[in-house]
Amino acid sequence: MSGADFRASADAAGALALAFDGQALSLDGAAGALGLARTAAEGALDALAARLAPGDRPALEALKDKRALDVRLRLVGEDGRLRLIRLIGRPGADGIWRGLILPAGAAPENGLEQLDLEAALREALETGAVIAHYQPIVSLKDRRLAGFEALARWVRADGTVMRADDFLPLALEHGLGGAVGAAVRACAAGDAAGWRAASSSALYVAANATAGELCDPAFAEALIETARGAGLAPGDFRLEITETEVMRDPDAAEQAMRALKAAGIALALDDFGTGYSSLARLDRFPFDTVKIDRYFIRAASADASARAIITSVVRIAHGYAMRVVAEGVETEADAALCADLGCDLGQGFRFARALRPADAAEAVRSGLKGRFGPPA
Repeated sequence: MSGADFRASADAAGALALAFDGQALSLDGAAGALGLARTAAEGALDALAARLAPGDRPALEALKDKRALDVRLRLVGEDGRLRLIRLIGRPGADGIWRGLILPAGAAPENGLEQLDLEAALREALETGAVIAHYQPIVSLKDRRLAGFEALARWVRADGTVMRADDFLPLALEHGLGGAVGAAVRACAAGDAAGWRAASSSALYVAANATAGELCDPAFAEALIETARGAGLAPGDFRLEITETEVMRDPDAAEQAMRALKAAGIALALDDFGTGYSSLARLDRFPFDTVKIDRYFIRAASADASARAIITSVVRIAHGYAMRVVAEGVETEADAALCADLGCDLGQGFRFARALRPADAAEAVRSGLKGRFGPPA
């Protein structure tokens, strides 16, 4: 399509014809309707990029690299309105990239709010404001601290702390899930190294990974380097992975897990019972621990079937030399029942909610009165 053809298409569609020669940008057409009148007059690719959502700006590299493009983007016009646009085009034989900017539907009502939140999250990841808080994992036999699970928290500029459930969906939607996971695992490794330096007791820290992270060829090497760089000994760091995540790509997951296990990273099967629930698969993957989903723990006090399932999981897991963690232990009765059913460890509000790093360090030193003692 020639430059004239793009201009004609823009006129017909009420859109913008875009041309970029590697230095200057031209926008011909409905610049005002899309809130880009001043941007069109400025004639710079950076000016257009500045109007896009931060996570969408890398798409414009296609123009610089002379690659074809067909993407949907979020644009904040000079009038402050959020618009959804489609940018489509390709380079020509003359070296000029030509395309169209087309309206792509109505923006959501809270679109600007979500855009601001996304930008703030990106900044938080850059400045280290995404950290870990730590929920204790306790031995059910002697009620001593055995380890922690690291949970993502976002410390906002005003000092408020956002739980993972409140910002992880946003992070995953905009491709930031891996960055959040990496930040939490780095915090966990560093804090665990500090706890171990202050205590000679055995203690581990666990953190999660998604299937997308686990199956990334670079993930295992990066996590191994994180643990080694913190000076952690084998078994000090435990990676938790859900059944559902593992079974998205079992071959790639198995390869990554075996590399991690060989390097001293322990592995936990998280939320057991919510996914494929096949204990027969346990011999394929090198797990050290099985975590029974909180649903079964909550149901066990009144449901004989739930108790039977827990007993079966414990028996088979112990047959594979795996430890069993009961999740969602909320009462003393839950803790006692899980111990009677053979679970090794418990995690839940009976022992503590997620603790701030300083409070977790104090729990390593002294335990938490009325809940659990320090590590053995």
